[in-house]
Amino acid sequence: MQILDIRPSPLGSTTLARFDLQLNDHLRLYNLGLRQSGKGRCWTVAPNAFSERTAAFGEQFNRAISDLALAALMELPADASTDV
Repeated sequence: MQILDIRPSPLGSTTLARFDLQLNDHLRLYNLGLRQSGKGRCWTVAPNAFSERTAAFGEQFNRAISDLALAALMELPADASTDV
């Protein structure tokens, strides 16, 4: 499992970043949202299609991909922010 690309969101948004995830050689998920709750915990949401979520993730899996995405986000250089 690996993050293919991660794109920081503008400051002040509850969505910290959008990212693309490769689960294995057969499955990739694009434009997932890394969000932060008021308690500081991060979680991942799938994009919408026709005003509905395209996928949902179990708690343990969500925690694993959220932690992976947060680590990738923290590795970006400081000038990678999108709020220019």
